[in-house]
Amino acid sequence: MRETIGIVGSIMAAFCVGVASPSVAQSIHDILDNTRIERPLSHGAAYQFHMVRGHTRRGELAQRFEIRHGDCGRTQEGWDDCANDRGRVERKEWPKNVFSEAGEGVWYGYSIYIPANFVSLGRANTHLSQVKVVGEAMPIWQLTFNDNPYVLYSDNRSCSIGSLAMWRGRWNDVTVYAHYGEGGEDVYFQLYRNGVLLCERNQPLMHPSMWGRSQRIGFKYGIYNSFVSRYLASHDRLPTHVIFYDEMLAGSRREYVDVRMREQRGLPPVD
Repeated sequence: MRETIGIVGSIMAAFCVGVASPSVAQSIHDILDNTRIERPLSHGAAYQFHMVRGHTRRGELAQRFEIRHGDCGRTQEGWDDCANDRGRVERKEWPKNVFSEAGEGVWYGYSIYIPANFVSLGRANTHLSQVKVVGEAMPIWQLTFNDNPYVLYSDNRSCSIGSLAMWRGRWNDVTVYAHYGEGGEDVYFQLYRNGVLLCERNQPLMHPSMWGRSQRIGFKYGIYNSFVSRYLASHDRLPTHVIFYDEMLAGSRREYVDVRMREQRGLPPVD
């Protein structure tokens, strides 16, 4: 698990006073260690995913994703991205419910770098994080980056997360709170960019059609393009997209995973 034990140990030392059950060791997860590339939907080209040095938010390594025109795949169960106007290279939470558990709240913290030359797909979509329930087509929540970036929820409501220009060409520290319960909470979703709250939702994230049954929930990230024909209607090819992720953690409290809070407390990098 690379440096996960060291990370947990350092955080336990920093927060050992006043932390309620479950223990810190049980409430923080290294996202990279608990995800895997979604094969065969993620087309198997060698360039699609690498750990890289020299371009990181903190530490020695970052995750680099790349998708090119024509990169799409299909599952043995019959879903075909190529035939359904989509393409992706994503890592998915494995097994499900490691940290995205039904009825519980979770904090996700990570840094994302969208290069300055990133080309928006316009009326098509580039999704850079999402959470899905197995068997459901609509994500519970999804971060979409096109001409006007936004969060999309399972009931088709959305929240603006600013202009594309403010996200491109720099590392952005993203902190997300998501509660996967069916009611009784004051807040179900928050998204912070560089410590500033951009979105908050006070209604359940789980669509009522999902209530009353056990759920297999999973976090996914990387690059996922949808409705690409909208872009190709006026262009010959899809642009190549490269996205970097770093410092990826999930946990039960914001201070365990928030990149800036960890940095301010002198906690070590994730990798």
